[in-house]
Amino acid sequence: MNEQTELLRKVRTALQNRDYKSAITYLKQTAKMAGDSGDTAAEGRHLGNLALIYYRLNQPERALRYFGLALERAKQEKDRVTEGGLLGNMGNILREMGRLDDAIDYLNRALIIAQEIGDIRGRGIWLGNLGLVYDDSKQSDKAVEYHQKAIEIARELHDQRGLVSRLSNLGNSHVTLEQYAEAITQFKEVVTLQEALGEKTEVALRLGIIGNLYNELGRQHEDDKKAQALFVEALEHYDRTLAMARELDDVISEAQLLRSIGGVLASVGRFDDSLDYLDSSRDMFDVLGLDDEREMTDQHIKAVNDYRSEINNPSS
Repeated sequence: MNEQTELLRKVRTALQNRDYKSAITYLKQTAKMAGDSGDTAAEGRHLGNLALIYYRLNQPERALRYFGLALERAKQEKDRVTEGGLLGNMGNILREMGRLDDAIDYLNRALIIAQEIGDIRGRGIWLGNLGLVYDDSKQSDKAVEYHQKAIEIARELHDQRGLVSRLSNLGNSHVTLEQYAEAITQFKEVVTLQEALGEKTEVALRLGIIGNLYNELGRQHEDDKKAQALFVEALEHYDRTLAMARELDDVISEAQLLRSIGGVLASVGRFDDSLDYLDSSRDMFDVLGLDDEREMTDQHIKAVNDYRSEINNPSS
């Protein structure tokens, strides 16, 4: 036992020093000692930790192998909690590897165990992760169903950070389905939650996305009055995002927002204001040395000038 304790101390020291090779060597020795002594539970824990190290080292195949060995030990011990967690972790790795059918299989098995043992938090996690797999497999309608179930559990548990993540995932699914109004609803709740959590950078990001969605809805709407109202909403959200980008000294986002605002201003017929914003954006990209962004902005400026000429000279 003292030898195992010493090996585990060496594992911790190696991990602190990011000496993963040594950590793996010591953990393998510790796992073998635990197995030889008949301590299946400890052996499983060490095998699981080996899997996590291999995952951190971006070696998913080895991570899966050691998670699989840990899973065998958990089954021997009839440790359903650990079994469910290992199945879920394996499902997540399989998703990252693009093995989506396998990922669904493992995550569903984890979900069944969570249901059987009354693990509400685990159910929420695996439902949300299954939603992500269905997003990846281009089944966003099905993904929406799973994200909604995961959201219900996050609300039940008063898990604010989990709710942020799951609402964001649901919003992304609605964007994929081009259901922008629904996505706006989700992202607005995310903004409210992130403001309460003090996550300024994330708030700015979401506000910008909401602005983009209002802008897209405005471009799609056939009713000019309603389209104008949507463009106004886009501008309001862009303005809020711009103020936050400046507060955070995020110069690249500021330049991108100036370009977005310029585009919306052109849509509502404020061409001079539009060109002022676009010129400022182009100048910032020029100073930053972002040639592709500057060229894209130049294209926006040309499009605005062409559109203004077309409006002012309809017969030409």
